[in-house]
Parts: sequence; structure tokens; C-alpha cells
Amino acid sequence: MIHGWSSSWYAMSPLIGLMSQRFRVLAIDLPGYSQSPKLPQRTTIEDYADVLAELIEQVADGPVVLVGHSMGGMTSLVIAEKYPALVERIVLICPTITGKLSTYINAVVFPITFMERFGLARLITAVEGVVVGITDRIMRPASFAERTGITEQDYSRPGAMPAV
Repeated sequence: MIHGWSSSWYAMSPLIGLMSQRFRVLAIDLPGYSQSPKLPQRTTIEDYADVLAELIEQVADGPVVLVGHSMGGMTSLVIAEKYPALVERIVLICPTITGKLSTYINAVVFPITFMERFGLARLITAVEGVVVGITDRIMRPASFAERTGITEQDYSRPGAMPAV
């Protein structure tokens, strides 16, 4: 299970119990999210795909089912494209596939995309933690509707529960 941008494995937690009835489930935090350490370089979707392909090769006996939400959907597609022998099938949940986002999301992430476009990588690194924190608070209501059963207390809980 691969989460989206400004999220963590916990966004996928409502599915873990149901999925674990049929599959061995591993819900991960991508590098730089929650308690997962950042990669040494500025990370791309392809970098996430490479890291996850290495993980799949370490923990799986054969092809896996990837469940990707939002950016996790895009990451799943890149894994399937680069490492087809590792993927049995893909389940995409509200995937970001083309990178063309809604006006709302673009307005939230505009400062980062603007700086990237003009090669201001150092400035991005300096403000990214603040921007991700702000966008997390802005996007949280859309990500965790009441019907999910995920409370603010659950979401804010430090640490990570081991995957089932």
C-alpha cells in the first residue's frame, strides 16, 4: 500500500484489516514521510519506485499487488513500467497519474512548483517542511472525511503501527 503526497501509511489504514484477510499487507511510509528517513537527494517519483522495487525484491516471493493512493498511484505505475516482473496487478485509488492537478491543489503547491521550475532547489529545501506542514493541514479535511473513521487524534499520533 503506497500513500499519497502529504500523507503517510495511516491514510491507508482503513483498508488494512479487509485487505489482510486475503493478502499479506505492507503499508509503507515513503522516504521522507512520517518516521521514514529522507533519501540523500531531492526525491522523484522514479526514486520512490526504485526504493519500493528494492523492498519488493527483499520481502516478496513473487509479483505483488500494489495499492496506490494519489501520488502512490503514480508511483505504482512507474514501478509497473520499470519493473513489470514485480507487479501482479495494481489498484489505484484517486490516482495522480499525469501530474495535472486540480486548481485547488495547484494553488496549495504552487510555491514549490514555481521554485522548481526556476531551479531554486536550495530555497525549496528551506521552505518545503513548512509548505508540507501547511498543505497537510489544508488537505487533511479532504483526505480524512468523517466516514473514514480516522480521528484527528489517530492522525496526529506519533510513530507508526507495524503493517499487518
